[in-house]
Amino acid sequence: MKVAVVSIGSFDTQYSDYHIMRDIILGMLKRGFQVTLIQKQYFDVPRYPASFTKYLGTQLIVKNIRFDRKAKADLKARYLADLFYYHKACKLMKKDLPDKIFLQSNNTAFITVWYAKHILKRPILYNEQDIFPENALFAGILNCNSLIYKVAHALQKYAYKNANALSTISDDMKKTIVNRFGIDKDKIKVIYNWGHEELRANPLSENVFLKRFPKKDEETRVVYAGNLGKMQNVELILQTAARMKEYEDILFYIVGSGVNEENLKKYAREHELGNMKFVGMQPPEDVADLYQAADINVIPLQGGLIYAALPSKTADCLIAHKPIITCVDEDSEFADIVKKFGFINTSPENPDALKNAIIQVAEKKRKMGDFSLLHALFDRDKNVTKYCDMIEKM
Repeated sequence: MKVAVVSIGSFDTQYSDYHIMRDIILGMLKRGFQVTLIQKQYFDVPRYPASFTKYLGTQLIVKNIRFDRKAKADLKARYLADLFYYHKACKLMKKDLPDKIFLQSNNTAFITVWYAKHILKRPILYNEQDIFPENALFAGILNCNSLIYKVAHALQKYAYKNANALSTISDDMKKTIVNRFGIDKDKIKVIYNWGHEELRANPLSENVFLKRFPKKDEETRVVYAGNLGKMQNVELILQTAARMKEYEDILFYIVGSGVNEENLKKYAREHELGNMKFVGMQPPEDVADLYQAADINVIPLQGGLIYAALPSKTADCLIAHKPIITCVDEDSEFADIVKKFGFINTSPENPDALKNAIIQVAEKKRKMGDFSLLHALFDRDKNVTKYCDMIEKM
């Protein structure tokens, strides 16, 4: 069976879904599928995961489309560039007709779905990782009455309705697709994203993050790692740190970069947050050491965003076996799940609640939680199998 995989990104760089796409493709190859990967090419010489080596050129064919990255803040330029990319991807599939298509989450999915249905006449599985434009609506970036929102919503609804199969990464996101786009719930399968299971943290004495940023003997280190954008609600952590200046042994580390970085740093300066440190992006191969170096990992989202996205760091924090505190809507399925397994969830609008939760964990008045949650929802092998099964059954 020939399967075309149309990627949103490129293995030239370590983007957020790098390991997810790598593992899904490897799962297909091990299942015996003939895979054609269509992806963006950023460098003159394309790069691939080492695990692809024995398949390249035989069972795995890669078709690279040269792509110039646009500034994150230039939404119009990025959207137009993606339209051009997916149009070229469709043309490539017409030349080498696949039996089935796997389409990774993107904001212009309607193009590939339309082409698969009407031109290629091949079944397509659409994997939704981040629901657009609802994510921008819930974050307050778009207004539901704006023309941009209405058009984007209609185009995304077309993609959901006309894809042969749909998968998404949380039960809350499934509800959003059902309730806001009118899609039959039986069409959608929930498959949670897994973490970087191939990476193992070094012993604390060799932990690369701790070597870069040494830790005091009595320090409780609270870590946020990820994108510093409009949707991640890092502001909540800064507001919490401002309320905890008197706790000299509790220090906050913000790891990452993004369009909201300067605003966050300005807030920290204005509020004299001496208990907070911005350390920038860290090498992706150090993910395990990063989360292992934390005493508490905080996973925040803007209010409402849990219904359109799920932080990919959740599984990596669980792999580290360190306490986590999630900050998502209390009435969400995800909040219920983490609390069921003994972890703490606080409201995304309540820095006082986050402060109290951090103090409870720091003073060991709360247990770490039940890490069997990792196997229950975020197991790599089980979830890769689910994707391969979906493709076979289309």
